[in-house]
Amino acid sequence: MIRLIIVLLILAAAMLFGPELANHQGYMMIAVGEYTIEMSVVTAVVIAVVFYIVLLIIEAILSRIFGIRRGVRRWWRQRRSQKAQLQTQKGVTALAEGQFQRAETLMLRSAEQSNLPMLNYLSAAEAAHAQKAFDKRDDYLQKAQEADPQAQLAIRLTQARLLQDQGEWQKSRELLEELKARWPRHPQILQRLQAAYAALQDWQAEIDLLPALKKAQLMTDSEFQVQQQHNYEIRFNQMFENNRDADVLLAFWDKQPRIIRHDKTLQLLLIDTLIAHEQHQAALEHVLTLLKKQPEEAIWQRCGKLRLTDYAALQTLLLKQVKGFPQEAALLSALGHIYFYQQQPVLAQGYLERSLAIRPDTADRRLLARIMEQQRLFEKAAEYYRLSLS
Repeated sequence: MIRLIIVLLILAAAMLFGPELANHQGYMMIAVGEYTIEMSVVTAVVIAVVFYIVLLIIEAILSRIFGIRRGVRRWWRQRRSQKAQLQTQKGVTALAEGQFQRAETLMLRSAEQSNLPMLNYLSAAEAAHAQKAFDKRDDYLQKAQEADPQAQLAIRLTQARLLQDQGEWQKSRELLEELKARWPRHPQILQRLQAAYAALQDWQAEIDLLPALKKAQLMTDSEFQVQQQHNYEIRFNQMFENNRDADVLLAFWDKQPRIIRHDKTLQLLLIDTLIAHEQHQAALEHVLTLLKKQPEEAIWQRCGKLRLTDYAALQTLLLKQVKGFPQEAALLSALGHIYFYQQQPVLAQGYLERSLAIRPDTADRRLLARIMEQQRLFEKAAEYYRLSLS
């Protein structure tokens, strides 16, 4: 457009100044080697203008010719892209329908022309995995990463998921731990890593992971506490199964973070584990510590389960507490059991009857029945046994 305006301006100038220049045409000579060209200035200007116009015409013709070629190429590329898009859509449909061989073929056929070849290779990997062609699956995942290196997280998460589906928990764990080092708060990484730890029964690793899961809001406070207690229970029992030594468990407990060692639920779990494995003296030390800090029903309940050679320290402490909590059934029950273990049935009977007057308890009724039998009070014993079954 600008060039056309320039030509029109030149023609307009020629029309305006042409008559004037007709009488003053001037003279111009061009010498090149042995050749000499002579003409007026007006003629030279006219020739230049004509030559310029010819160049514009030639340029327009060439532009039209090459424009057609570019248009053909553009059309061909669009056609191939549309065809690849259609094949990709058919591949996605086939994958959803479970036609894995067809899905794999369609995804690979359209990968090179796809706008997002990475997605094609990922879908092909899914299809190959479903056919248990794991080598091909890994090859497609590698091609997906080469097609889009910036999508490493998505590709490797897919790989981890497929490995877990295959049952390759250790490989998925190693992969996910690498990803966690780079993306420590990514929800999918944390969740899949927890699944790997659980499958591998690496309870300590899962214990260490739980705070990150909670911080990422992937579990509620109650879910966190339940899972943490479950894992610690397994860890405690594992240590006894492997070592059968309370010192190993207690050394492990002492190495736990302060927040863990001061968690009441886990403290009680430790005591229960020690009692279950007949480590009563070790359990007593923790029971006494808790009783001195904050006496409560859950701790008193454990006192009655202890089997000790010397009850003096525990008995003295409980007798002091019963003065401040005379109506606590769990405390009275604990004293009743302790006196029974020390062969003092009369005192045991008194505390157990006081406890049952406050709230019924099956274990207390059965123990009272045994005391009645020892005193040959069989009718009362039968009555307590009957009540314990109701």
